[in-house]
Amino acid sequence: MRGLAELAMRGPKQATVLATIFACIPMLFWVSAAIISLVTLRRGTAEGLKVLGWAILPGIAWASMGQFSTITGLVMTVALAVTLRNTVSWQKTLLALVPLGGLAALVMAQLAPQQIAQISELVLKFIHDYFQQSGQSTDDIVGLRTLVEYCVIGMVAWFNLVSCIFGLILGRAWQAQLYNPGGFREEFHRIRLSAPMAMGLLAFTLVGVAAVPSLLVVVPVATLPLLVAGLAMIHGLVGMKQMGSFWLVGFYILLIFATQLAYPVIVLTACLDSLLDFRTRVNNRLHQG
Repeated sequence: MRGLAELAMRGPKQATVLATIFACIPMLFWVSAAIISLVTLRRGTAEGLKVLGWAILPGIAWASMGQFSTITGLVMTVALAVTLRNTVSWQKTLLALVPLGGLAALVMAQLAPQQIAQISELVLKFIHDYFQQSGQSTDDIVGLRTLVEYCVIGMVAWFNLVSCIFGLILGRAWQAQLYNPGGFREEFHRIRLSAPMAMGLLAFTLVGVAAVPSLLVVVPVATLPLLVAGLAMIHGLVGMKQMGSFWLVGFYILLIFATQLAYPVIVLTACLDSLLDFRTRVNNRLHQG
């Protein structure tokens, strides 16, 4: 995909055309977001917003048909790219995911209530059938409707932001390939959350829902900074030990097929890393050895 990045950086016209074309395809809007991120990171916020202004037009068209992922994804990815450019800090950029996730959840709740209700009905039906098969009472399921809707909104926001993060990372990787070869690998491997931030996100995830059930719409998003930090830690450790890409491929296969087990382990490991700094410890041992 380096050729795509090179073509996009030949000039504003090329970047605008490419970003607009990929924005026309809902499942590929993250490519459009990556192109706009690349322009924003390299040429500045003003240039990025100009490209966004054209690329968002297909998103508006899709939104008129009830498909909001493109328009929200493009806007949120650009917001993350602007944050990264201005702060030059992945930690602050990842922290920005939480308010953006809250905004995305609010937008989905207001603009797509029918879709949310349909998905919630499917989830409730699954819960009802499960309770029936296990011989448990189904009387309390009706009372779960509100919580299920909160969960559905939160997961929709989570999926949108995962695409946004992927688009931003791809744009940053393109920037490094074109102007600083090898720079993104080192940058990504160093991503690590501070202890207060990691512990705060963990506490919010574990305690927030118990205190305020409506926070379920933001809780999934609050785990994303920890997920990215955990993935960066794993990539960093594999790189330090020169274990090869085979281990990373196996890890991502495990993450895809055993998400319920692997996801919380990565999140908790990222929290531990914020306290113990595993990469520094491993690096010291390798140099001592």
